[in-house]
Amino acid sequence: MNILLVDDEPDVRRSLSNFLVKLGHTVTCAKDGIEGLREFHSNSFDLVITDIRMPSMSGIELMRRIKEIERSPADIIIITGHGDMENAIRALKYGAYDYLQKPINVRELAISIERSAEYRNLRNSYASLKEEFQERIAIETRTYQGKAERLREAYLREIGLGELCIYSEAMRQVVDSAEHYSMDRAVPVLIEGETGTGKELVARFIHYYGQDSATKPFVAINCGAMPRDLVESELFGHERGAYTGALSDQMGKLEMAQGGTIFLDEIGEMPYGLQVKLLRVLEERKLYRIGGTKEIPLDLRFISATNKDLQLEVDAKRFRLDLYYRINMGAIRIPPLRERKEDILPLALRFVRQSAARRGKTFGEFTLEAQELLVSLPWRGNVRELKNVMERLALFGPWDQVEARDLLFVENVAPEEDQGTGIKPIIGVDEYAIPEGKLDLEGLNREIVKRALDRHHGNRTQTALYLGISRRVLQGKLKKLGLLRYP
Repeated sequence: MNILLVDDEPDVRRSLSNFLVKLGHTVTCAKDGIEGLREFHSNSFDLVITDIRMPSMSGIELMRRIKEIERSPADIIIITGHGDMENAIRALKYGAYDYLQKPINVRELAISIERSAEYRNLRNSYASLKEEFQERIAIETRTYQGKAERLREAYLREIGLGELCIYSEAMRQVVDSAEHYSMDRAVPVLIEGETGTGKELVARFIHYYGQDSATKPFVAINCGAMPRDLVESELFGHERGAYTGALSDQMGKLEMAQGGTIFLDEIGEMPYGLQVKLLRVLEERKLYRIGGTKEIPLDLRFISATNKDLQLEVDAKRFRLDLYYRINMGAIRIPPLRERKEDILPLALRFVRQSAARRGKTFGEFTLEAQELLVSLPWRGNVRELKNVMERLALFGPWDQVEARDLLFVENVAPEEDQGTGIKPIIGVDEYAIPEGKLDLEGLNREIVKRALDRHHGNRTQTALYLGISRRVLQGKLKKLGLLRYP
């Protein structure tokens, strides 16, 4: 062992040092606590043997600094004089391994040192085993976390929630509202949003987030995707012989959703005459099949969705006011993607990487110009359009880096023909009349750049793509032509 011996008596230091060396230990001596602390900082010691009463710094203070300040695992044996038991007990409370009284019995010292060495070996073995155990636990935890995450992703895909991602405050508010409404199945919820914003995703979230809903049915019906004369049969079902072609009893979607959720997508397309029947079901929680006489009680949650302004539909007498108020008890509006631009890049990366992975390809990143372009686009089809664009982009992979020119296939990015603006695309000089007199080339350049900026509402990334130059070159032209602050 490497031992630090601290004692203010030279004879004691010399005799104890000789004894410890004969036992096979390495010994460093110090005459007081200050020198002992200095030596402790300079070397690595397994054991410190120190007297209690010393000038400058006592053994108690030296031990306190080693244990409390240095946080050292080194064992400390205290040497105390006759009648100094109070300090010896105090030292033990502070963390001393053992204490010996003067005059020192070398046999007792040897035994104490041997026990300290055994204790140190046990402590090191425990620390090694603990570290190994924690490492194994960490490995197993990571393994099971990975499995759990894959199972979670598979479950979310299975129930249709794999694409519900939250990156913006606007979507956080949508999800917060959905969580709130999910707690009460009796509250009908109306989800409003443009096509492609993810209304059905939010509806599924409300259903599956609710208590005891994981095993309950979620039944969706698109009121605008079927012939108007079949909507009533789809919703309410029919009895055999109720009409021509009704050859057997048929359960409707409302009954299929018993105990769970019925999702009425595009409810604004529901025929006006059927709306009063739906209102009665909402109020009474029971129905009759078409041609039936048996009353069927219902226990289900109603969620509706629309991409129309139902208030305008009410004003136009195409939607019943009483039904509008009934389905609008819980209201959620999903903002279009152009109003939550912070969602665009994270969603784009998620979609393109997922699509690339399915095809065994890789995807790196978007350049800054490509990012600016993606964020600047209107995305009229919202998240659905963004996903389709990323699917198409993944087809051309693998990609290390996607630049703005690689996204020319996106709607409204590629140069367009004249759309009534009076501006012709720059294709060839044969289509243009050149003046007989002097041609102001710089003025012409300035006008072309100015009109290109007007065409793209001041968006410099799209303007650069339109002109067939880089954004950096465009920036230089704007500076040269005095258009930096335009428009």
